[in-house]
Amino acid sequence: MLSNCPKPRAQQGATLVMALIVVLIVVALATRVSRDYFVLQRTFENDSELQQARAYLRGAESVAKQALLLDMKSGSKTDSALELWAQPQKLPLAEGVLTVCVIDLQGRLNLNDLGTPASEGLSAMQKRFIRLLQVARPEHPLDQLAAIALANAVFDWVDADNQTRYPGGAEELDYLQQGRDFRPANQGFASVSELSLVAGMDADLLAALTPLVSVWGNGTLNLNSLDSQLLWSSSSAPSSDDRKDPVLLRILNNSESLRPLTVEAAAMLVAARHQAGGTLASLEAFKQLPLALQQWDLAGVGLNSDYFQMSADMQTGPHHQRLVSVLARSQDAQGRAQVVVKSRTFIAGALTGDEDCAAAPR
Repeated sequence: MLSNCPKPRAQQGATLVMALIVVLIVVALATRVSRDYFVLQRTFENDSELQQARAYLRGAESVAKQALLLDMKSGSKTDSALELWAQPQKLPLAEGVLTVCVIDLQGRLNLNDLGTPASEGLSAMQKRFIRLLQVARPEHPLDQLAAIALANAVFDWVDADNQTRYPGGAEELDYLQQGRDFRPANQGFASVSELSLVAGMDADLLAALTPLVSVWGNGTLNLNSLDSQLLWSSSSAPSSDDRKDPVLLRILNNSESLRPLTVEAAAMLVAARHQAGGTLASLEAFKQLPLALQQWDLAGVGLNSDYFQMSADMQTGPHHQRLVSVLARSQDAQGRAQVVVKSRTFIAGALTGDEDCAAAPR
């Protein structure tokens, strides 16, 4: 006679399988919860480190502002990379290492000074830009005609009209014919990297120009800050074998020439600064020999500055957080000295050398 009762072994096997399934589900859930917990914990730690690093970076910005403000209140009529505010600082902290430097943006040629309408001819700054294009990349220099053509494209990009300059200029129709999906801005540059959009600009030349130009300034080049890596005090002049050739000083010349100064002529400017203790107090040196032998175009040339860039890097282990701020000195409505932040950018990554900080003067 057959029995209808289930077999005990079959029931035990099914129960074991169900138990294993439940255990697997519990293990999977526990693993998922544990993983999510560690991810959440690490995210919290990273966020905490980020906020702490940014607090230090903002602190560095505040100190830089105060240093520039004190220099302004001191009544100094000159600015150079020999001053206290310009000395790079590297501070070991419990959480890592904070590196800070301030550079004078008026020791670079301001791209937004190049927008004079074509009908008015070339301005002093436009002539200097043409000279700069010829010396910015010594290993592959542009000749004068190529420099003029590329400069005209830059001038067309920044000026307000739609009149194409000749030779080399490019306005809306030219970009359209080249199949580009953008048009010239016909306004000031927002960043130096915007130069990459200008017709005729190549990556190598842009890389060479980047540490030599800016988009900030007050219309004046600071003669004391041009080629700041060549600044030295009267007691610490390097030997002739240790000196570097000037670049930005070579863009100064007489108003009739679009050629850059020779290295020898620019070296006279370096020597004049050296004889003045590293910082020229006035432009009287241009009225005296040997500088008086040449007719200098000093339009838009000064000895002090209002615009500066602070670069700070906070390193915590292998991680870097960076802050780049543009600081401007001015007077408020009541005539009181002030330093305001014109631009502030947080970046993940370390400082990149001379692109951010001028070499420390000797």
